Amino acid sequence: MIKVVSFDIWGTLLRLDLMLEGITREVSKISGIPKESVSEAFKSARKSIKELRYQGRLDPKNAVETSQSTFAKNLGVDIDVVKRACARAVLFAPEDMLIKETLEAVKLVKQLGKKTCCLGNVQFWPSSQTRILLERFGISDFLDKHFFSDELGAFKPQREAFQAIASFFGVPLDEILHIGDREREDFKGATSAGCKAVLIKEESDFPSLIHRCLVKGGHLV
Repeated sequence: MIKVVSFDIWGTLLRLDLMLEGITREVSKISGIPKESVSEAFKSARKSIKELRYQGRLDPKNAVETSQSTFAKNLGVDIDVVKRACARAVLFAPEDMLIKETLEAVKLVKQLGKKTCCLGNVQFWPSSQTRILLERFGISDFLDKHFFSDELGAFKPQREAFQAIASFFGVPLDEILHIGDREREDFKGATSAGCKAVLIKEESDFPSLIHRCLVKGGHLV
Protein backbone atom coordinates (compact mmCIF):
# COMPACT_ATOMS: atom_id res chain seq x y z
CA MET A 1 0.00 0.00 0.00
CA ILE A 2 1.30 3.45 -0.94
CA LYS A 3 1.64 5.67 2.15
CA VAL A 4 3.96 8.41 0.88
CA VAL A 5 3.97 10.19 -2.47
CA SER A 6 7.14 12.00 -3.50
CA PHE A 7 7.17 14.60 -6.28
CA ASP A 8 10.12 15.62 -8.41
CA ILE A 9 10.21 19.41 -8.73
CA TRP A 10 11.65 20.74 -12.00
CA GLY A 11 9.73 19.43 -14.98
CA THR A 12 7.07 17.92 -12.73
CA LEU A 13 5.86 20.72 -10.46
CA LEU A 14 7.64 23.72 -11.99
CA ARG A 15 8.74 24.46 -15.56
CA LEU A 16 12.49 24.11 -15.85
CA ASP A 17 12.63 25.78 -19.26
CA LEU A 18 11.26 29.03 -17.85
CA MET A 19 13.77 29.02 -14.99
CA LEU A 20 16.65 28.49 -17.41
CA GLU A 21 15.32 31.21 -19.70
CA GLY A 22 15.06 33.54 -16.72
CA ILE A 23 18.65 32.94 -15.65
CA THR A 24 19.88 33.44 -19.21
CA ARG A 25 17.95 36.69 -19.55
CA GLU A 26 19.15 38.08 -16.22
CA VAL A 27 22.81 37.15 -16.82
CA SER A 28 22.60 38.98 -20.13
CA LYS A 29 21.05 42.05 -18.49
CA ILE A 30 23.62 42.19 -15.69
CA SER A 31 26.69 41.44 -17.81
CA GLY A 32 25.74 43.10 -21.10
CA ILE A 33 26.64 39.89 -22.94
CA PRO A 34 24.20 38.96 -25.76
CA LYS A 35 21.59 36.38 -24.78
CA GLU A 36 22.73 34.01 -27.52
CA SER A 37 26.25 33.89 -26.08
CA VAL A 38 24.94 33.46 -22.55
CA SER A 39 22.68 30.63 -23.68
CA GLU A 40 25.55 28.76 -25.33
CA ALA A 41 27.75 29.16 -22.26
CA PHE A 42 24.91 27.95 -20.04
CA LYS A 43 24.26 24.88 -22.21
CA SER A 44 27.95 24.01 -22.11
CA ALA A 45 28.08 24.41 -18.33
CA ARG A 46 24.96 22.27 -17.85
CA LYS A 47 26.44 19.53 -20.03
CA SER A 48 29.73 19.57 -18.10
CA ILE A 49 27.99 19.45 -14.74
CA LYS A 50 25.68 16.65 -15.83
CA GLU A 51 28.69 14.59 -16.91
CA LEU A 52 30.40 15.19 -13.57
CA ARG A 53 27.27 14.10 -11.73
CA TYR A 54 26.81 10.95 -13.80
CA GLN A 55 30.47 10.09 -13.19
CA GLY A 56 29.98 10.49 -9.45
CA ARG A 57 32.46 13.39 -9.33
CA LEU A 58 30.04 16.14 -8.25
CA ASP A 59 29.61 16.68 -4.51
CA PRO A 60 25.89 17.34 -3.87
CA LYS A 61 26.66 19.76 -1.07
CA ASN A 62 29.02 21.81 -3.25
CA ALA A 63 27.13 21.34 -6.51
CA VAL A 64 25.72 24.87 -6.66
CA GLU A 65 29.10 26.54 -6.20
CA THR A 66 30.73 24.20 -8.74
CA SER A 67 27.92 24.72 -11.26
CA GLN A 68 27.83 28.48 -10.94
CA SER A 69 31.63 28.69 -11.13
CA THR A 70 31.65 26.63 -14.33
CA PHE A 71 28.98 28.83 -15.91
CA ALA A 72 30.80 32.02 -14.89
CA LYS A 73 34.12 30.71 -16.22
CA ASN A 74 32.54 29.80 -19.55
CA LEU A 75 31.24 33.37 -19.84
CA GLY A 76 34.31 35.09 -18.48
CA VAL A 77 32.40 36.87 -15.70
CA ASP A 78 32.59 36.89 -11.92
CA ILE A 79 30.48 34.24 -10.20
CA ASP A 80 28.47 36.99 -8.50
CA VAL A 81 26.86 37.73 -11.87
CA VAL A 82 25.47 34.19 -11.98
CA LYS A 83 24.39 34.30 -8.33
CA ARG A 84 22.51 37.55 -8.91
CA ALA A 85 20.90 36.23 -12.08
CA CYS A 86 19.59 33.12 -10.31
CA ALA A 87 18.09 35.25 -7.54
CA ARG A 88 16.49 37.59 -10.07
CA ALA A 89 15.08 34.66 -12.07
CA VAL A 90 13.28 33.56 -8.92
CA LEU A 91 12.18 37.10 -8.08
CA PHE A 92 10.70 37.67 -11.54
CA ALA A 93 9.44 34.13 -12.18
CA PRO A 94 6.28 34.17 -14.36
CA GLU A 95 2.99 32.75 -13.12
CA ASP A 96 3.01 30.02 -15.75
CA MET A 97 6.16 28.52 -14.20
CA LEU A 98 3.68 26.47 -12.18
CA ILE A 99 2.88 23.47 -14.37
CA LYS A 100 -0.80 23.15 -15.27
CA GLU A 101 -2.81 20.88 -12.97
CA THR A 102 0.06 20.48 -10.49
CA LEU A 103 -1.89 21.82 -7.53
CA GLU A 104 -4.88 19.69 -8.51
CA ALA A 105 -2.67 16.60 -8.51
CA VAL A 106 -0.95 17.37 -5.21
CA LYS A 107 -4.30 18.19 -3.57
CA LEU A 108 -5.69 14.90 -4.88
CA VAL A 109 -2.89 12.98 -3.20
CA LYS A 110 -3.61 14.72 0.11
CA GLN A 111 -7.34 14.00 -0.28
CA LEU A 112 -6.45 10.33 -0.66
CA GLY A 113 -4.86 10.48 2.79
CA LYS A 114 -1.24 10.13 1.72
CA LYS A 115 1.84 11.83 3.15
CA THR A 116 3.54 14.02 0.56
CA CYS A 117 6.99 15.42 -0.10
CA CYS A 118 9.18 16.75 -2.87
CA LEU A 119 12.59 15.37 -3.83
CA GLY A 120 14.77 17.52 -6.06
CA ASN A 121 18.29 17.61 -7.40
CA VAL A 122 20.06 20.96 -6.97
CA GLN A 123 22.74 22.31 -9.30
CA PHE A 124 22.78 25.91 -10.59
CA TRP A 125 20.70 27.54 -7.83
CA PRO A 126 20.31 26.57 -4.15
CA SER A 127 17.36 24.77 -2.67
CA SER A 128 16.50 27.90 -0.68
CA GLN A 129 15.50 29.63 -3.93
CA THR A 130 13.39 26.69 -5.08
CA ARG A 131 11.67 26.74 -1.69
CA ILE A 132 10.62 30.34 -2.37
CA LEU A 133 8.91 29.30 -5.61
CA LEU A 134 7.19 26.33 -3.98
CA GLU A 135 5.81 28.68 -1.35
CA ARG A 136 4.86 31.39 -3.84
CA PHE A 137 2.83 29.01 -5.99
CA GLY A 138 1.12 27.35 -3.02
CA ILE A 139 2.68 23.92 -3.53
CA SER A 140 4.35 23.75 -0.13
CA ASP A 141 0.96 24.06 1.59
CA PHE A 142 0.32 20.48 0.48
CA LEU A 143 3.76 18.99 1.18
CA ASP A 144 4.69 17.40 4.50
CA LYS A 145 8.43 17.53 3.85
CA HIS A 146 10.97 18.95 1.40
CA PHE A 147 14.06 16.96 0.37
CA PHE A 148 16.89 18.50 -1.69
CA SER A 149 20.18 17.01 -2.82
CA ASP A 150 22.29 19.85 -1.41
CA GLU A 151 20.79 19.21 2.04
CA LEU A 152 20.76 15.41 1.82
CA GLY A 153 24.24 15.03 0.36
CA ALA A 154 22.83 12.66 -2.29
CA PHE A 155 21.47 13.05 -5.82
CA LYS A 156 18.68 11.14 -7.49
CA PRO A 157 19.04 8.41 -8.76
CA GLN A 158 21.15 7.39 -5.74
CA ARG A 159 19.38 5.07 -3.35
CA GLU A 160 20.31 7.34 -0.43
CA ALA A 161 18.02 10.08 -1.73
CA PHE A 162 14.99 7.79 -1.64
CA GLN A 163 16.06 6.14 1.59
CA ALA A 164 15.95 9.57 3.25
CA ILE A 165 12.21 9.70 2.53
CA ALA A 166 11.64 6.23 3.96
CA SER A 167 13.63 7.07 7.09
CA PHE A 168 11.84 10.35 7.73
CA PHE A 169 8.33 8.94 7.35
CA GLY A 170 9.17 5.59 8.93
CA VAL A 171 7.93 3.49 6.02
CA PRO A 172 9.55 0.81 3.85
CA LEU A 173 10.71 1.89 0.40
CA ASP A 174 8.00 -0.12 -1.36
CA GLU A 175 5.32 2.04 0.30
CA ILE A 176 6.68 5.16 -1.42
CA LEU A 177 5.47 6.34 -4.82
CA HIS A 178 7.83 8.74 -6.59
CA ILE A 179 6.55 10.89 -9.45
CA GLY A 180 8.88 12.61 -11.91
CA ASP A 181 9.64 13.43 -15.53
CA ARG A 182 13.18 12.01 -15.83
CA GLU A 183 13.53 8.34 -16.67
CA ARG A 184 17.03 7.93 -15.19
CA GLU A 185 16.78 10.12 -12.10
CA ASP A 186 13.13 9.64 -11.21
CA PHE A 187 11.70 6.42 -12.62
CA LYS A 188 14.76 4.17 -12.68
CA GLY A 189 16.21 5.75 -9.56
CA ALA A 190 13.02 5.15 -7.59
CA THR A 191 12.39 1.62 -8.84
CA SER A 192 16.02 0.61 -8.33
CA ALA A 193 15.76 1.80 -4.74
CA GLY A 194 12.64 -0.30 -4.25
CA CYS A 195 9.97 2.42 -4.55
CA LYS A 196 6.97 2.53 -6.83
CA ALA A 197 7.21 5.13 -9.61
CA VAL A 198 5.30 7.14 -12.19
CA LEU A 199 7.06 8.66 -15.18
CA ILE A 200 5.24 11.84 -16.14
CA LYS A 201 5.09 12.59 -19.85
CA GLU A 202 4.12 15.91 -21.35
CA GLU A 203 0.92 14.50 -22.80
CA SER A 204 -0.12 12.81 -19.56
CA ASP A 205 -3.27 13.74 -17.69
CA PHE A 206 -1.36 14.35 -14.46
CA PRO A 207 -4.11 14.00 -11.81
CA SER A 208 -5.88 11.01 -13.36
CA LEU A 209 -2.56 9.24 -13.97
CA ILE A 210 -1.62 9.60 -10.31
CA HIS A 211 -5.08 8.49 -9.22
CA ARG A 212 -4.94 5.36 -11.34
CA CYS A 213 -1.49 4.55 -10.04
CA LEU A 214 -2.46 4.98 -6.40
CA VAL A 215 -5.52 2.81 -6.92
CA LYS A 216 -3.50 0.12 -8.69
CA GLY A 217 -0.47 0.56 -6.46
CA GLY A 218 2.04 -0.15 -9.19
CA HIS A 219 4.31 1.36 -11.81
CA LEU A 220 2.89 3.33 -14.69
CA VAL A 221 4.81 4.85 -17.62
